[in-house]
Amino acid sequence: MLARETKIYKDAFNLTKTMFDITRNFRTEYRSTIARRLEDGAAELASKIVEANLCEPKSDERQRVLGHDFVVVYEKLFFFLAIASDLKLISFKQHANISRILDEIGKQATGWRKSTAKK
Repeated sequence: MLARETKIYKDAFNLTKTMFDITRNFRTEYRSTIARRLEDGAAELASKIVEANLCEPKSDERQRVLGHDFVVVYEKLFFFLAIASDLKLISFKQHANISRILDEIGKQATGWRKSTAKK
């Protein structure tokens, strides 16, 4: 199966696209800070998913790609999403939608990590 046909890839694509769509409407003073971090974080998370998907299933390499750095990017996205919501840069509905996508990505990545650890 191609990487772009997996659910996690589609979710990462959706997340990145959604992030770019909502951040373009941020007030100017937040474009270079919060918006940039959200956009970069979504793109980085998507890049790690593509990289992990191209690794052999159940390989140490996939485990490494989905390890600490992946979790840090994932958690930073939740952090900056909460800040954007608190500053009313995004609506409650947008926050909920992005959180749902992130939760799905997290569940799928955790499944990959667990299956990799059970060699």
